[in-house]
Amino acid sequence: MNVYETGNKLNISVSEISFAIGTLAKKAMLDEVFTTPKPGLVDCYSNGAHTDMDLRTFQKSADVITPYLIQMCETGAYSPKLIADTFAEIREIGMEAEKAMYQATGGVNTHKGMIFSMGIMAASAGYCISHGYQMTENTLFFLEQKLVRDTLLKEMRVLRETEQELQTTNGENLYRRTGIEGIRGEAVSGYESVRKHALPVFYRGMKDGRDYNCVKLQTLFSLMKWVQDSNIGSRRGEQTLEMVHRCADTFLKNGGAYQRDAVEQLKQMDAFFIVENISAGGCADLLAVTIFVYDLLQYKF
Repeated sequence: MNVYETGNKLNISVSEISFAIGTLAKKAMLDEVFTTPKPGLVDCYSNGAHTDMDLRTFQKSADVITPYLIQMCETGAYSPKLIADTFAEIREIGMEAEKAMYQATGGVNTHKGMIFSMGIMAASAGYCISHGYQMTENTLFFLEQKLVRDTLLKEMRVLRETEQELQTTNGENLYRRTGIEGIRGEAVSGYESVRKHALPVFYRGMKDGRDYNCVKLQTLFSLMKWVQDSNIGSRRGEQTLEMVHRCADTFLKNGGAYQRDAVEQLKQMDAFFIVENISAGGCADLLAVTIFVYDLLQYKF
């Protein structure tokens, strides 16, 4: 990945930058959940494979965590350098965001992974703009890697070397058992799944003037075809994860979300995923990241 490109410093305050970026992050989160129908996931059609959350739960969650995303963006913008200490500050803010999320949702985890990804992306974007670098895809993901890579690689090494599963997340336990890296691996790679699979599909759909909901669904399935989704792996295991990859591949080969009968196919798939307790929550988070990055690169600061 190329190093960041220099641009001109902008005549805009950090608070204005952060508010704009936080607003784009909230839009991306809502755009994700309103994408319909998403098999096994909460949307306008069903609650998917979830009995403890619905569309309104996600709306409440997005509302309360947005101010924290703005704060994380400000932290990145004010940072002289994107180093481990900056990432530690962002994580502290993220922990407060999680508390607010749980309070708003009655203890339901709607956006924990999203807080992590959106937080570091917002911080990286804030740093990029406030330090006068040109906002490009390469620059943004280079800065994101610079922010998190050393810390997360160290954490992943410790997880590999530790056998205990006490007080760790389902994703961390899955990583110990299977090597599926989950959201940490995505962040370390510079969100390779987003760059390699999701953004090209999203850009193509938008350029071709496709229906926005269909573009989002097509992008989601492009992620479901490739991503080692730790949410699926934790809930249903590796064989189910492989089955989801095949299912997404077949759907895309037949035309994906742009097929005439795509909605009916997706509703049938949703019914199957509900019965099988399958939820591609990790891919849904990456869809939101994709939307956020796309909108960010179109925005005129």
